[in-house]
Amino acid sequence: VQCWFTCTMASSSARGFDLLIYGATGYTGKRVVAHAVATYPALKIAISGRTEAKLLKVADELGLPHSSVVIAPLEDDGSGTNPVLIEAVGRARVVLACAGPYRQCGMPLVRAAVKAGTDYLDLCGEPQFFDDALVECEEEARSKGVLIVSACAFDCVPAELSAALAAREVRKRYASDGGEEGGSAGVVSGIEVCHTFGGVAKANATTFHAAVDGFNAASNGELKKSRGKVMNKFDVQRAPRRPAEWPKVPPTPGNLPAYHEPSGMYALKFPGADAAAVLASWRYQRIREPEKYASIPQPRLSVCFACPDKFSAAKVLGFGAVFTVLAKFKTGCSILHGHPELFTNGTFTEGGPSDEELEKGYFKTYSAAYGRTEEECVRATCEGPEPGYVATPRMLVALAMTVLNHRDKLSFSGGVTLPGALFGDCSEAYDMLRESGIKFEICS
Repeated sequence: VQCWFTCTMASSSARGFDLLIYGATGYTGKRVVAHAVATYPALKIAISGRTEAKLLKVADELGLPHSSVVIAPLEDDGSGTNPVLIEAVGRARVVLACAGPYRQCGMPLVRAAVKAGTDYLDLCGEPQFFDDALVECEEEARSKGVLIVSACAFDCVPAELSAALAAREVRKRYASDGGEEGGSAGVVSGIEVCHTFGGVAKANATTFHAAVDGFNAASNGELKKSRGKVMNKFDVQRAPRRPAEWPKVPPTPGNLPAYHEPSGMYALKFPGADAAAVLASWRYQRIREPEKYASIPQPRLSVCFACPDKFSAAKVLGFGAVFTVLAKFKTGCSILHGHPELFTNGTFTEGGPSDEELEKGYFKTYSAAYGRTEEECVRATCEGPEPGYVATPRMLVALAMTVLNHRDKLSFSGGVTLPGALFGDCSEAYDMLRESGIKFEICS
């Protein structure tokens, strides 16, 4: 008890490190460390994990002193009282969790961060983990002023923050009184997000494995059960009905590709965590500020990704159909886990993309927010380099720097939340991301 109490009460300046990056020897974690070291040389960075030899190798490769290596096991009986992990996390102001899948190894680090009074950001794109962490840790995190923020990566950051940017502009531009909130006139009736990619040939199989488990959880009712716990524990009030006169935009993605005019490509429903993240952010805002949101209907939401032509879209649909069927069953999940390349047309591999492949990749996310009519529309974009392993480390570190340097500008001082709810109204977060090559822009 003394260990975590001491860490919790320690001032930020008393901690030896600014960032502790857990999972620093993994494919993505190592790139997070490399970006943080290269971009912020004055930052005090610790790297952490379970295997000392691997951590020392990373430290030597990136020019970090051996004193920056912190060994900490993730074993936890569920009580959040792993003293070694709590002590390790308590040595830093912010911990960046890069070890997944989070369903299997995420909660011990979240518990330790809350006990140690250390802000926490991760790369998780697993909706069930969002809910489980919220139910278990929200009250303690809020009371201690600790931030637990999931999904600080592609694809949730571009989706959530470009949508928030467009929504804020709609409220301002079409407000009856010219104010930020705008009363009944400055409403947001719909949000559309569409991801596009170029030069992206491969991805690491860890992401695929998390997707398999996540889809299975959604199919067998685990996700629904976790969501029910959130709704019951926090007595989340349902949003009022949408007024009948509000426009029915954006269109909901169907089973066939639809032409997406802003990108000039063909859009399909996005299978990632974006929609869940956006909805979780909206739900969290209702939990934290029920009076403010009690009379505000929830916007219509569409999250897509676009293929360059109909043939490419048809291929994606074919592989997606096989994945969907197999991921519903335990045996099917085992088959998928054993053959990620086969079931993704070679996209997901155990080794991940090469450095040359990473240099060629880029993304552009198109978002739109609609007001009281279809004509009241604001479009925004977010674009950057290869999304999974070049842009993602930049996003995670930029948001960590926002927490370190601009904590007083964030929407909440503590709690278990997501990027849209925490950073969506923070101009400093957008500035930090732009400085890292992740560009947000209002287009129209």
